[in-house]
Amino acid sequence: MRDNTLHHAFPIVAAAIGNRFGIQVKVGGDQAYTDGKLIQLPAYNGNDPDYQDYAWGLLAHEAAHLRYSDFTLAYGPSVLRRRLCGAIEDVRIEYELAKDFPGTQLTLRTVIEKMIASGGFVAATQDDHPANVLYGYMLKSLRARVLGQTALDPLVEISEQVLKSLFPAGAVIRLKGLLSEVPDSLTSETDCLHLADRILTLIEQECENPAQEDTQQQQNQAAQGDADTEASGSKGDIESDDDHDRSGTNTDDTDSTQASSGPDEAADRDDTAGRDLMPSQMSDKELAGQEDGPDYQSLMATLQSASEADFDRDVFDVVKSTLALDDRDAPETVMPVGLKPLGNVAAGLSLLNQVQSESVKIRAALQGWVQSQSLTRSHPAGRGRRVIGRRLPQLALGDPRVFARRVVKPAPNTAIHLLLDKSESMDEPVLGDKHQSVANRLSIALEASMALALAFEGIAGVNPGMTAFPGRDDTSVFRLLEHGERVRAHSAAFSLRAGGTTPMTEAAWFAAAALLRCREPRKVLLVMTDGQPNDILSTLEILQRCRHSGIETVGVGLGIDVGHLFPVAITINELRELRTQLFALSKVVLLAAA
Repeated sequence: MRDNTLHHAFPIVAAAIGNRFGIQVKVGGDQAYTDGKLIQLPAYNGNDPDYQDYAWGLLAHEAAHLRYSDFTLAYGPSVLRRRLCGAIEDVRIEYELAKDFPGTQLTLRTVIEKMIASGGFVAATQDDHPANVLYGYMLKSLRARVLGQTALDPLVEISEQVLKSLFPAGAVIRLKGLLSEVPDSLTSETDCLHLADRILTLIEQECENPAQEDTQQQQNQAAQGDADTEASGSKGDIESDDDHDRSGTNTDDTDSTQASSGPDEAADRDDTAGRDLMPSQMSDKELAGQEDGPDYQSLMATLQSASEADFDRDVFDVVKSTLALDDRDAPETVMPVGLKPLGNVAAGLSLLNQVQSESVKIRAALQGWVQSQSLTRSHPAGRGRRVIGRRLPQLALGDPRVFARRVVKPAPNTAIHLLLDKSESMDEPVLGDKHQSVANRLSIALEASMALALAFEGIAGVNPGMTAFPGRDDTSVFRLLEHGERVRAHSAAFSLRAGGTTPMTEAAWFAAAALLRCREPRKVLLVMTDGQPNDILSTLEILQRCRHSGIETVGVGLGIDVGHLFPVAITINELRELRTQLFALSKVVLLAAA
């Protein structure tokens, strides 16, 4: 059965993880990608734990890049150089992320284990390009040792054997020494690039002048081959003597057979004899040819010419492909990006000065109403420590309730998120008493919203937040006031211009995610709009899921009835009365919690 709440909904969890990492996350479309500023995840709407594991692992890895990597670094034309630096940098950033967020170590380990199980992470083979063998060994060995991804250990062991068969022994030994510097000696991606350059330099040195260990190993192999050949030769001599003794009586037959042999057969015997020569019987040129080891000069040229096609795909590129959806009709945006508007400081402060005096009065009134409902009261009880003297006669009538018991009604303890429509229609003018334009709808709505937020932030137990939609386009929203922030410090954000359509579904997802992160047990979403949402059906669905998740939804229609969207809704036709109407509505909302 599908969970119809939002607590574990994919877009909500993705936004919460992104918020925890301090990065922007957008959910929508059918592909996963990163553009260096935000992370996009597909518009997934299921509960598959494997899919979510891959998604959370990708979020953690890409968040580490956004937090710690240098996107301006130039790698040059060498693909191998870039890949080696990338392998070191991946390990460095994930190690740094685990310092700040220890839980990511398990998240990333889970992804790697799933990739191994699915064949997305494999050991090197002799058929692999040498550059890929080097890259794969470095990546797997560093992940296993530094990040504790021990499921890679068997792949590391196999990859190391392949590496040793292709590279000079001295290069492998020195490579391990340089890799031991990861992660302690690295503080930036530039350091990773310098380490990659040192690795390439040592390999070039070892290929030009193989270490003594390589020469000795080749000589030992040649000596072993000589010993085996001599042993075979001795055995052949003994067998030849025995054959000679046994064939002594048939000498004439043998001679006649040899005499009848043709020139071609004789040539074949000469060739065979040449191939069976003992090392002592071979020329210096032939002996040198047998003792030569791998062509390391050729190896270096092969490494330098490696192209992208010669390497395995980056493991998290494979994860992105795994997350891609087949549904080409997936909505472009589910969870929009929350942007901070540039705003105008002077205009924001001017608006703040206009509403501050009235906001103080309204705050006092709201606070008085809340306190009057939350006062400590007492009522008669059958048990207690304090006797109510005037009720003692009730004992004679059999009523034992003569003790005073205090009842403390809790403060509102409510998070309220105001969602403000700033679509193009909000630019329409509002006429004054003399039918003259005094302001547009958005200006009046912003003024009323700021006054309301100022009133709320001075009341104990009330945590206001505010978002305007759309943002720069329908895929984003503007974060005017985060929960826990003060209005004065962010007044510049309230200087907005109307524009765009009415993507209410996406804005509701964003506001719901913000509310679910709040600690207050009671959560209220208050939407102020003057038009129909772009997609009514999807808006109805998300608002219903909000209510199933414990988020109350309240609608304020500016000259339009929104009762078909919200179970609690009011319509304000005279926008000049918006501020008064909003405070009256807020009073009802707060007292319902008290």
